[in-house]
Amino acid sequence: MITRRTLGKGTAAGLAAATIGAPAIAQRRGGEVVIAQQAQPPSLDAATTTAQASRNINLHIYETLFARDEVGNPMPDLAEGVTISSDGLTYTFPLRRGVKFHNGKVMNSADVKASLERYGKVGGSAFIMRPVDTIETPDANTVVVKLKEPYPGFIAGISSPRAPCAIIPAEEAGKEAGKIEIIGTGPFRFVEYRPDSHVKLARFDDYVQNTNFRERDGFGGKKTAHFDGVTIRFMPEAGARTAGLQTGELHVLEALAVPAAQRLKDDRNVRAYEMMPWAFQTLMMNHAQGPTSNLAFRRAVQAALDMEEIMAISTDGLYRLTHGWQHPGTTYFAGDVGKELYNLKDQNRARALLRESGYRNEEVIVLCDSSFSNHKATGEVAAEQLKAIGVNVKLVVVDWPTAFNQRTRREGWHLWTLMLGIEPYEGPYGVVGFFSGHAPVQHERDPGIEAAQTKLTTSLAEADRKQAVADFQRRMYDQAISIKCGDVGIVQATRANVVNYKPYRIPRMWDCWFS
Repeated sequence: MITRRTLGKGTAAGLAAATIGAPAIAQRRGGEVVIAQQAQPPSLDAATTTAQASRNINLHIYETLFARDEVGNPMPDLAEGVTISSDGLTYTFPLRRGVKFHNGKVMNSADVKASLERYGKVGGSAFIMRPVDTIETPDANTVVVKLKEPYPGFIAGISSPRAPCAIIPAEEAGKEAGKIEIIGTGPFRFVEYRPDSHVKLARFDDYVQNTNFRERDGFGGKKTAHFDGVTIRFMPEAGARTAGLQTGELHVLEALAVPAAQRLKDDRNVRAYEMMPWAFQTLMMNHAQGPTSNLAFRRAVQAALDMEEIMAISTDGLYRLTHGWQHPGTTYFAGDVGKELYNLKDQNRARALLRESGYRNEEVIVLCDSSFSNHKATGEVAAEQLKAIGVNVKLVVVDWPTAFNQRTRREGWHLWTLMLGIEPYEGPYGVVGFFSGHAPVQHERDPGIEAAQTKLTTSLAEADRKQAVADFQRRMYDQAISIKCGDVGIVQATRANVVNYKPYRIPRMWDCWFS
């Protein structure tokens, strides 16, 4: 079981020991750093959205009880740690004391309770709160969560940055999704949001650091904000982002196109950071309407696609062909399960399955967006490959917020191109949860995936949870629930005068500064 000792201050002691003897670096304070990202956020209500465009901003503003460390493991953040009862039903969180919200209020257990309860209603991963029976606040600095049944993924869930379980003031927690004041406890506070332009943040000078740690660690640790302000600009055009980095108008890029990174490799004013793997490139399929509601049609799509061509073109060469719905080398990687149905690129088999499905030339809408170049390229290549087997494909390209919102509807799309990034990073719960529960991405619940989800989220035995992930992966391929094309890498980039930058799931603007 996870105890305060193993997931509390003991973590800090290990980190401190690991960093003793590290060379001292003179630190600078001041200046405004400008980041460019590909899309604008659909919301700055952190709990409600799983969009990367929101996460890049929100994780500077808000914090969570538990966060993720540099390699993706849960670690205490606003909590000192956690004690879990032997039956797996009671989680006791002692809170860090004196933490301040951006409105000056000191955080207490009532804020945490209200935030967790709100997450169960409007959270982007609200399923993590479903096992919760009661939340108690025996005093201002302690929160006790009691579950109805064991849920070994609870700490993983509340520590996930996917749709962060952000702690906000209790007086805000009663508000509807998207209606709150943007108030957190993070190292930067919200200043303004101008749609189609930018978000501005300012250093929160009353920020209370986590002194249980020596330095930043993933989304937790001891965070130090050196920049006076952060401006996040929305720039969908890759060429404009690259030009801005070269001229110094921009200091940090969420993503630098691979050809540009190769072209700038000798530019002493630019630093590039390659990250592999970053995400799964996927084609989600809508089971609620049209041809993709038919299993034989979905299997025809699965058989037709040439993943090498899709990945090579959509990523400019920064990819790897892997079938797994967890990353190789991680605890829950399911080995060769389903591999025989990956990257078949068999047009004859695809045409036979198309005939079996009874397909009658109905229009099949492939939904993609213009903000992420690999989304659009994946849609374009996949559309041509499907046309080659006789599918009447219509490619619909919209902006990212429109695509993200459209996929929540049961009509108007059949396939949707998506980089699934944060979910595989956080482990199996987010990935399996994406396809299960009350709002699966495919819109129709699959009994095999629901069974795998139940086993994964209730069994206290790791072997059972591993088997659940293997069962999930087998079902994804056998029923052609959705398509995994491969693993995507990305390149983050900065100007050379941004010191102590370290790439991660978002461009972190704490613990770095201008030279």
